[in-house]
Amino acid sequence: TITNWSGSTLEDFGVPRHPKRDELGDRTVPFGKSVYIERSDFFDLEGPEGEANGGRPPRGFKRLLPGEKVRLKYAYVISCDEVVRDETTNEPVELKCTLYPETRAGVTPEGEARVKGIVQWVEASAGARCRVMQYDRLFKAEEPGKESDDFTADLNKGSLKVVKDVIVEPSVAMDALDTIAQMRSNPDALENDKLYHSDLTYQFERSGYFALDSSSTAENLVFNRVVTLRDTWDAAPNNKNAKQPKKQNQQNNGGRKRGGGGGGQAPVVEDARRVALRAGTILEASPHPEADSLILLKLDCGDTNEDGEAEEPRTVVAGLAGKIPFNKLINRKVVCITNLKPAKMRGIESMAMLLAASNGKEGDDETVQLLDVPDSVPNGELLSFENMDEGEPDVMLKSKGALKVWDRVKSKLRVNENGEATYQDEDVVRKITTSAGPVKVSSLTDCTIS
Repeated sequence: TITNWSGSTLEDFGVPRHPKRDELGDRTVPFGKSVYIERSDFFDLEGPEGEANGGRPPRGFKRLLPGEKVRLKYAYVISCDEVVRDETTNEPVELKCTLYPETRAGVTPEGEARVKGIVQWVEASAGARCRVMQYDRLFKAEEPGKESDDFTADLNKGSLKVVKDVIVEPSVAMDALDTIAQMRSNPDALENDKLYHSDLTYQFERSGYFALDSSSTAENLVFNRVVTLRDTWDAAPNNKNAKQPKKQNQQNNGGRKRGGGGGGQAPVVEDARRVALRAGTILEASPHPEADSLILLKLDCGDTNEDGEAEEPRTVVAGLAGKIPFNKLINRKVVCITNLKPAKMRGIESMAMLLAASNGKEGDDETVQLLDVPDSVPNGELLSFENMDEGEPDVMLKSKGALKVWDRVKSKLRVNENGEATYQDEDVVRKITTSAGPVKVSSLTDCTIS
């Protein structure tokens, strides 16, 4: 509930149907005094989840906290002032928040720090209710029956979850009603021109791809999840970087395949947001026993186990021999990539990768400088890209396709004229940032990062 919003008035925001396809047009998203957000986008420090985590938010959590700020995507920055609880369960049922009108539509007022957390929302009075069929894999194993010779033993009992009373934007309901009306008005259309329910498709953000079900009526809309966000075969269940599918109630980036609304499936997530760039501290540095050009590092990347206890530092093999003195490496806060597939380098497995800038020269003329992170940034913090949503890193970039994601990102990393690390995304240059400011190098400018 927005406590400083005036009455029951609504404000409309024009929002692109697709972030990269202008030809699909805009959709109208109403905003008002009461909005729904995902339960997972609020961490209750004073509730059971907060108690279980020692009264601290999860590492890297950038969404809404009591007393803190977050941006409602496309709209305003709000702060949470009060938590209203269910008298029986003590669960939050309402968050009373203050809106900052000067932050409308992504604006950060001069002199103020940019609010990093961004959450999806749906206005309560205008949102439409529907039923969602969350289909997943029919089998739990990639090769059903391989171990037991009985494929039925590998059936996934959770392959369908039905979620009722999902709240979606009103534009979704309007698109669905228009699709149903067009189908009824032209039942004898030729096959190539025929419209089907499933031609209406969306990506519900952070949830997956969905299509309108054939059982849908004007009074009862049903959407089927047809693709989850990412393949999770072999995903380690206790990996702290693992991303679980979120529930719906989120804003769509889709549209109609036919009938005037635009269509096609949006990219799951930008390449840069799939790479886990994290802050880490170098604890030890020594020569590689088998290679003069390599060194061994012990790196604290902020890894913890299920109980929240710190895990052993990662071993990193880096090609920095003769480039940076050992005494300038110890206790240095750096940028590391933590979700690349481990690789053996001259007999020693490297569990992460460091990012460094180079002047591009060869041999003794080459100058190499590590990307520096402010000392106040905690180890393990997920770094972000200026004016881009919070990252959603893959558990591990190990398939050929996933490794190409890193190749594409790597080719766009540069140090600008101010010595700041940037990501050159098409025509937009985005600084790589932390909770304490931008990532920099000590003296190099206008050079590559590798």
